Amino acid sequence: VSASGLLGIYQGSAIANIITAMKLTYPVIETLVGEDFFRASCKKYISSHCPTSANMDDYGGEFAEFLAAFEPAKQLTYLSDVAQLEWLFHVSSLASDASATDWTLLSAVEADDAMQVKLLLSPSVKLISSPFPLDKIWQMNQENSTVNEEIDLTQTHDNTWLIIFRRGLKTEVMPVTAGEFALLLPFSKQQNLTKAIEAATTVDNTISIDETLKKFIELNIISGFKSA
Repeated sequence: VSASGLLGIYQGSAIANIITAMKLTYPVIETLVGEDFFRASCKKYISSHCPTSANMDDYGGEFAEFLAAFEPAKQLTYLSDVAQLEWLFHVSSLASDASATDWTLLSAVEADDAMQVKLLLSPSVKLISSPFPLDKIWQMNQENSTVNEEIDLTQTHDNTWLIIFRRGLKTEVMPVTAGEFALLLPFSKQQNLTKAIEAATTVDNTISIDETLKKFIELNIISGFKSA
């Protein structure tokens, strides 16, 4: 075997290993487009996105952006958002656990400073919104799914707001309301309670801030706080 032949074998093996890693990160995308299309897409992606780490868990973060501009997938306008959801699910699954918080210390915050408190999201928490019903697409394409519903993706749908987070050892995708999503988004940007409440009530003036915060704390979506 010539040197060029050996190099070709090595390159072919390396690409196959990368595609195998991407299949683990993007199983729903592969299910939606089929194995052949998925492999062809991955090969094209790999040709312009060389791995920068030996750890394949770090690879594939730009795949959603790639699919949005990939000409053969131009008609599949929802595909990029599904890929973004899968990447966030992957990242959430690998995130570190949240540190334990003593919530009783919150009572020590002066009343005048309470609205300046910044609530902290758990490291596994990721947020995504989309004009497509990502939660239904996700559920329908999970292994052993019992969801059997036809979705016309050519029609206009209501926006979907999702939280990806880890509960114990299980990573979950949870739909939320527009107001709940708007409440969490400022916290993901290190903004304070005032900004978060303003954002949530602008979107939904009927939202119960107390009940919503309580729910997110119980789920450990909000895992701590930082006083001003």
